[in-house]
Amino acid sequence: LEAALAALREDHDFLTEGDVFTQDLIDTWLDYKEANEVAPMRAYPHPYEYQLYYDL
Repeated sequence: LEAALAALREDHDFLTEGDVFTQDLIDTWLDYKEANEVAPMRAYPHPYEYQLYYDL
């Protein structure tokens, strides 16, 4: 998800053509997704990381 959002942040001109979406809407949506979906996932270990360090 993080990589997809970064790619969309870099290349979203096709969404603003013909006034389909506004720049403000795209920025707001990306900020929301990063704050509410990407950032919380960083607070938890990845399953492989858990297996490496916490699995007994």
